Amino acid sequence: MRRLMTGLLAAGVSVLFLAAPAAAAAGLPKGFLKYESEQARKPFGEAEISWRVSDKRTEVAALELCAGDELLSQAKSLRSVFADGDADYHYREQVAVFADEKAAAGAMAKLRKAVKGCAKVVIFGGTAAYRGAKLPLGDEALQVSRYNLESKSAYGERSVVARRGSAVIVYAEVALYASKKPKASDFRSQVRDAKAMAVKVCDLPGVC
Repeated sequence: MRRLMTGLLAAGVSVLFLAAPAAAAAGLPKGFLKYESEQARKPFGEAEISWRVSDKRTEVAALELCAGDELLSQAKSLRSVFADGDADYHYREQVAVFADEKAAAGAMAKLRKAVKGCAKVVIFGGTAAYRGAKLPLGDEALQVSRYNLESKSAYGERSVVARRGSAVIVYAEVALYASKKPKASDFRSQVRDAKAMAVKVCDLPGVC
């Protein structure tokens, strides 16, 4: 294709380039994710948080310490927004669009299996526990927590992963919490964001 286009241009032939559909493999529409917006970022604080947006499918998925880095790698489109504060705080938003609903459901099945297998796992030289619970969100959703079994520290991870049609949505937070064991309030922001995005992804062609 590249040789053909080069030849046409060299011959002086005009070539019309048509825009790709919004949900094509080239990526999601610009500004589609919530935290691409400067306005949405304000509650996090402007000085303490650094932000990064990526469309690379090679970006390590949230929950990678348990599920590995292949959870979302088979998606045809993936956008990630990373918010990084000091060593104790990170927030991640990811939307992955798969080829079809079956492929997206397969990614969720892999996640459930991985979390079950990570009931006790060695991370960073310490022993941690992952716990998963179903959520009534989208077509299917999982609430996942990670906490250290050996330390008294309440530092851990609270994530929500949901599927709507052929899209998988991730909102993950790593922080120092008030309590070591997860509470419903730890997931408030993630659930709120996931619910809103589970509606929004249906605006993408073919997702729902």
